[in-house]
Formats: sequence, C-alpha cells, structure tokens
Amino acid sequence: MSAIDSPVSPTDGHASATAKLKAGVVLAAVGIVFGDIGTSPLYALRAGFLLPGQDTVSAEAVSEPLIYGLISVFFWTLVLVIGVKYVLFILRADNRGEGGIFALLSLLPTRQEGSVFGLPKRWFILGIVGAALLYADGLITPAISVLSALEGLKELQSSEHRAEPLFSTEVIMLMALVVLFGLFLIQRKGTAFIGFLFGPVMLVWFLTLGVLGAVSIVKTPQILEALNPIHIVEVFRGSFAAAIIVVSAVMLCITGGEALYADLGHFGRKSIGAAWYFIVMPGLFLNYLGQGALLLRTPEAIVNPFFQLVPEWGIGPMVILATAAAIIASQAIITGMFALTHAAIQLGLMPRLRVIHTSEHGSQVYVPLMNGIAVVLVCLIVVIFQTSERLSYAYGLAVALDMGLVAVLFAVLMKRHRGWGAVRLTAFLGIFFTLDLVFIIANMFKIPKGGWLTLLIAATTCYVIFTWIRGRKIMVERYARQTLDFTHLVNSLQTHPLPRVSGTAVFLTQQQAGVPPTLLHHIKHNKVLHEKVVIMTVQTVAVPFVEPENQVEVAEQSDGFWTVAATNGFLQSADVPRLMRLAGEQGLETHEGSTTYFLGRNILSPRGRSAMPGFQKRLFCTLAQISSSNPLYFSIPPGRMIELGVQVDI
Repeated sequence: MSAIDSPVSPTDGHASATAKLKAGVVLAAVGIVFGDIGTSPLYALRAGFLLPGQDTVSAEAVSEPLIYGLISVFFWTLVLVIGVKYVLFILRADNRGEGGIFALLSLLPTRQEGSVFGLPKRWFILGIVGAALLYADGLITPAISVLSALEGLKELQSSEHRAEPLFSTEVIMLMALVVLFGLFLIQRKGTAFIGFLFGPVMLVWFLTLGVLGAVSIVKTPQILEALNPIHIVEVFRGSFAAAIIVVSAVMLCITGGEALYADLGHFGRKSIGAAWYFIVMPGLFLNYLGQGALLLRTPEAIVNPFFQLVPEWGIGPMVILATAAAIIASQAIITGMFALTHAAIQLGLMPRLRVIHTSEHGSQVYVPLMNGIAVVLVCLIVVIFQTSERLSYAYGLAVALDMGLVAVLFAVLMKRHRGWGAVRLTAFLGIFFTLDLVFIIANMFKIPKGGWLTLLIAATTCYVIFTWIRGRKIMVERYARQTLDFTHLVNSLQTHPLPRVSGTAVFLTQQQAGVPPTLLHHIKHNKVLHEKVVIMTVQTVAVPFVEPENQVEVAEQSDGFWTVAATNGFLQSADVPRLMRLAGEQGLETHEGSTTYFLGRNILSPRGRSAMPGFQKRLFCTLAQISSSNPLYFSIPPGRMIELGVQVDI
C-alpha cells in the first residue's frame, strides 16, 4: 500500500462527511450506528454494583451515594467521550468521507525509510492492534447483547402463568444460541435483507427507553441531583476494588462508540451527530436516570434494574423489543467486521478470502469464511460465560484500548495536517486520553475473570495478520529471483519467435517490473503467445475510493506487449474485467469474449530457508490454502481463466 496525501475533510469523496442532513439518513443512522450503544442499558448499570470477587449482584451492594456517583459517571462519560470526543472531534478525521481505523491510519504522514506499506512502523502496528481489538469487540457484542435481552424472561418466573424452571439460565442460554445462529445464518442475504427495519425498530427502542426512564424519574425526582459531577467523588471514597469495578462498568455504557467513526462513510458526520443529540442521547440519559431512581426506591431491583422498570404486563413485549434491538446491535457490529475484513484483504493484511457484495456501496459486503468462524466463536463464548453478568468481565477492555489508540492516532493527525500546537494537543490528550487511560487501567483488573478473552482474540488476530505480512514479503523476494527482465524476453522472442494466436492474454502479477513467472511458465509449456499480451498489476492505495478516470495507466510496449497499472481504493474490489474496460478507453482495445486471464496458483512449501519459524511457516501455508481462488477475488469469469502452478518454498 502506498499512501496518498489527502486533506482531513475533502469535498470530493465517495461519501461526504458533510452531506446534507436528511431525516431518512438520520433514522438509518439510529438503527445501524447506535445499535450497540443503545442496548447498553440492558446490562451496564447493573455491572457497576458487582461486589469484588462476586459474579452476581445483590441488594447489599446498593447504597444511595454509589447510585448518585455511578449515574453521574455514566452521564458525564457519555457527554465527554461520545458527545464531544467522537461527534465533535474524531468524526472530522475522514478520508474522502470514510471513517474507521484504516481510514485514520491511511491519513497519517508517510515515510519511505523503515516503513510498512508506506507508513511508519509504529503507526502501522498501532493500526493493526486497533483493528484486532475491533474483532474482539465484534465477537463479544452479539453474545452479551442477546443474552442480556433474553434474561428479561427471568422476570416472568414469579408469574402465576409460568413454571419456575421454564426460563432458567440454561434455557436462556440455549435460546441465545438459537437466535445467534439464526442471525449469522441470514448474513449471506446481506444487510439490506433486514436493514429496512433497523431505523424504525431502534427509534421505538430509544423512545421506549426514554419513556420508561421518565416515568421512574417522576416518581423519584431527586435522582436528577446525580447530574452534579461532584457525586463522582463518592465512587472513589470506598474501597479501591469497588472503585475499579465501577469505572470498568462505565466502559460498558459507551461500547459501540467506535461505530460512530467506522460508519462515517455510510451516513456522514451531520446525520450521526443529529441522531446522537436528538434521539439516542436523550433516550440513554433518561433510562439511566430512571434506573437510578428505581434503585433509590427499591435496592432489590438491582437484580435486573432495566426490566424492573417495565410494568409486569409489558415484560413479554419488552423482551421481544429488547431482543430485536440486540439483534440489530449485533448485525451492525457483524457488518462492521465484514467491512474491516474487506479493507484488510485489499490492503494485503489478510488472505484473499471470498468477498460477496450485498449492495452497491463498496463497504457493504459479506465474507462467508469470516461468518462461519464468527458464529462458532460467538456461540462458544455464550456457552463458556452463560450469563451477561459473567460476560461483562470480558466486555469493555477492547473498546477502552481501541478508543485510546484512536485518540493517539487522531492527535498525531491533527498535529501534522491541521497544525495543532502544544496547547491544543495537551488539552485534547490531557482530557480524552486521560479518560481512556483510566478506563484501560480499570478494565485490566478484569483480565483474570474474563478480560483474557479480549486479549486472546486480539493477540491471535495480530499474530495471523503479521504472519501473513511476513510470509507475503518472503514470497515477493522469492518471486523477484524468478523475474526476468522485459527487454531480455523481447530480445529472446525476436531471436526465437513463437506462434501468435488471436485474442488477448492478461497476466496478473504483484511485481511492478519485469516478466511475471506465470508468463514464463506459459511460454515454457504452451510455446505460444496471443496477439496482445497484457501484464497487469492491481495495487491498493490508502484512500477508500479511486475515481474511474484515475484507476488505470496503460503503456504499449513492443511486439504486442502492453502493461496496465491498476489502482484501487481499500474499499473497492479488484474487478479485473471492469479495469480492462477502463484500459480500453486509453487505447487498449480488447474483446471480452476473446480475452483469457492467466493467474499463478501458488503452491507453498514450508521447507525453504527463511527467518520465519516453522510453526509460523505452516500457519502461513494454511492461510494461503484457505484463501479463495483468484478468479473469485478478481471477479474473473471461470471460463475465461487459466491457472498456472508456481511452487514457492518459504
């Protein structure tokens, strides 16, 4: 990847961050962007009252000072982290309208010396770690959201119409597995299959949150005193262990905050901001205040304060609505994982997995292999932790670390591109990175009881990514040894001419210069050439989209040889037939029916000599083998493709 300098907020992108505000776009943002953070009231406040060393909450942990303190921390964290840090600052760092960790990474200043994909190694590594943390968050979010929603059924156990064991923990766990399996099963139909319901359902959800909270506040209006930040001090007057639990629980109320940035390209900064300030924020604030008011009246309600707000007659419908909201929250994060995977594949950070586009927008994709891995891991997480209370220990660490990384990368970007001085940088990092650091430290204490899951997922993802990068580098070096100078090939063909057949042959290669090994193998075994021979490279650059007129560069060589250098953005697919049509506009006339595409099929062996350890070699070979076939990645019709095997020892 070679980075292209771009202003922080350009006006000529695929999707503009300053797009006109439209009610439909705002409603869609409510459904997709805020699904995760919108389901936090199901479990966040309850987690703040867990006693040190316990997995379940009890009324003895509830005290009036702690209620005021916890609600105050929730309120001001949402204001500062989401309302100020993300909506007012981070959303302005877009790459031609697109957001997310890779967009931010691609905007950073480039270096040639000591760089990886054109980026300084330290920023590149931070970006990869941030992406790995998003995978961890994406696997934990569906499990905790669906579990916490279905746990509302426990409130029906005291009803005369329900038998006591009907909705036990085991039954709810099985129901969660069924819901999650069904959710991942429909992913292949694309986001649009259920996307039209996202906005209206989540709008009803946030309105319901607000109404339930407002009714409770009216009964106990003194809870409004919690808006005074002085009550935050009460959180830290008790034991250190209790304070750590409270602070780590606060992280749960902003989970999903990173989705604001990741979905920037879909909705724009203004629409996301309007959805937050006018719909999402009021609903969340009222509900948390309402739960606090309920606890002031009835400390025993801490067992499940959210569903205790609901009248008995409404628990059943509320469980259905909460489950729908949890599914939407899960769908949003799953879609984000697919988009993240697609970008990573385009940047060469992951194998070329099969990617299916489910809409006209480049980032709306479905990755079958990733979907299969995710459903297995998510269901395994549910079986291991069984309840949302236990799973809350694993939740939050990924978000805290990712938000801290984004704050650092954003500060670097502002210093280089916007000329922020020491005062601005100190103020920004002093407020927001300090908050992130507090959350990170607090969540570190949850590692023994569940935080290890986040670190395990992130570390495994990083190891896979760096293994793929290292293996690809070795492969490029091996290919370079087999590459023949183009002039030498032309001179050889003039001395020993080969028969020419009608049509066009396109040889795809990663090499920027020289003759690709696939062409040499073709000459060696078939002893024939087409009238036109095209050597094509497809490079991904650090912008989300490249305009069609800038995507290809065509150069005519001698003796019927042509070179085509194609350039894609990291959210665009490598559609080679379409790129060839663009090349035709620059003088390379071809006919699709008479064009044959030649691709190299890498046959990897770990028996070569390299600095890569044996286990890492075998992992890289496995990753290469599970990659989808090149025709699917390059959108080449199978009937127009010929593969030539090339053995590489690494």
